[in-house]
Amino acid sequence: MSRPFILSAGLADSRLGDPDWAAAALALAEQAWFDLIVLGRPGAVPFDPLVLAAWAMPLTSGIGVIACVPTPLSHPFHVARALSAIDFLGAGRSGWCPLPGGAPDGKCEDMIAAARSLWDGWQPDTLIIDKASGHYLDSSKVRASNHQGPFFRVAGPLNAMRPPQGHPLLIVDSDDPFAAADADIALVREPGPVAAQQRLLKTPIAANPAELGRLFDAGEIDGVHFEIVNPAAEFPELAQLLAPLVTPRAPPATLRERLSIPAPAQQQERAA
Repeated sequence: MSRPFILSAGLADSRLGDPDWAAAALALAEQAWFDLIVLGRPGAVPFDPLVLAAWAMPLTSGIGVIACVPTPLSHPFHVARALSAIDFLGAGRSGWCPLPGGAPDGKCEDMIAAARSLWDGWQPDTLIIDKASGHYLDSSKVRASNHQGPFFRVAGPLNAMRPPQGHPLLIVDSDDPFAAADADIALVREPGPVAAQQRLLKTPIAANPAELGRLFDAGEIDGVHFEIVNPAAEFPELAQLLAPLVTPRAPPATLRERLSIPAPAQQQERAA
């Protein structure tokens, strides 16, 4: 499979609280062949992104929906449970962008580790749901996470099944970074090496597609990220501008498959 040029858009407009406005913005993003829509950004989260992501999933069919999660206001158990449900609602199209936002050093990383331990507490084939026998799940395939970090202690297990992607996509924003060496995607201001599998260059709307193509071909970026202010004008403009770089593709089963980002091994597999 050829390497995809990834298109990402950030929306942090308070008008996302208006269902009609939000639905129109999401439709425009999908029509413009964007791969990701990031709800919120550092310093601007004027709504609950997890609630909005859950609402948005049934309205979309292929785009990945990424919720910014402010670390000072969040607990890993609730975040992991919500993202698991959102990933099921979207058949594997969810992700999250933790925002340290002034939290003590290490708290964001601890929240990520705790959430991952909760997702890893369920094997993919745990659910049985056999009405004839009355069996709902195989309890031998559920385990407590017993995460003990510097900020969070989470016993588990999570009262939600492991997400279809294993872990929803983890995104780090260079404007409010955390020290994770295994993020899936980094939103960056400059091209070059990063501690993530994919790098998306934060780009102004008036982008130079030839230069972006050069950076992509040289392996310095894997795509671009735009902060959207006026969806009605900017999404159609970007669709036309970036058409030479993007090959429309039918979305496969999960966002990870669409972006060629492998699913993470479960915690017990990494320890083996």
